[in-house]
Amino acid sequence: MVSGMPIYEFRCRACGSRFEELVPVDGRADRCPECGAEAPERVFSPHAPAFHVARTPHAMRKQERKNAKLRDWTKARFKEARGRGREPRARASGASGSAGGDG
Repeated sequence: MVSGMPIYEFRCRACGSRFEELVPVDGRADRCPECGAEAPERVFSPHAPAFHVARTPHAMRKQERKNAKLRDWTKARFKEARGRGREPRARASGASGSAGGDG
């Protein structure tokens, strides 16, 4: 395994050929593999385009249905939890209100 040696792209000034070479980070390519000219210049390669998953219309509808189911399920659980969270306060305030009326 080679570590610390990225692949760089170079262009020969003499013949114009482009090539890639594995060189140290601070190093340079020695010669052009095509014509043998010395000191080719390093070229900055463009970034790769973002990865995009192409989906069929059927797959998109299927995912939308799954998302809707998940959203409804999550909403129902939230409402249940909110209702359970309010119950103790309602019983506590109701109990203290009736106790205050008797005394």
